[in-house]
Amino acid sequence: MDVEDYLRIFERVAEKRGWRVNPDTKLVRVFAKGLIENKKNYGIATCPCRLMTGKKEIDRLIICPCVYAEEDIKEYGRCYCGPNLSREKEPADSLPDRHAKLLSGNLKKFSQFFQTDL
Repeated sequence: MDVEDYLRIFERVAEKRGWRVNPDTKLVRVFAKGLIENKKNYGIATCPCRLMTGKKEIDRLIICPCVYAEEDIKEYGRCYCGPNLSREKEPADSLPDRHAKLLSGNLKKFSQFFQTDL
């Protein structure tokens, strides 16, 4: 898959979910390149702006569009990484990383995935 393929996918996903693709084509292209790199290096197209753990059970949550996108777009007008926007709401300049919050709030539960004693 190349950048143009991802741009078409972004459009289809946005249309299906009632979103719009960010008009900042430079940002969207850089994001698509990051997805391509992650797919090539790790076998899954995870959000390039989030840290992977190396554990599929956790990393599958951040396959684009991530499980947090719907709620982020509803609440903040955009997804965390920014390629997907609300059609109705103006996008916020920044928003919290729900994935990091999930991981930090469940350190004991996820410590086995990070191979550390907490």
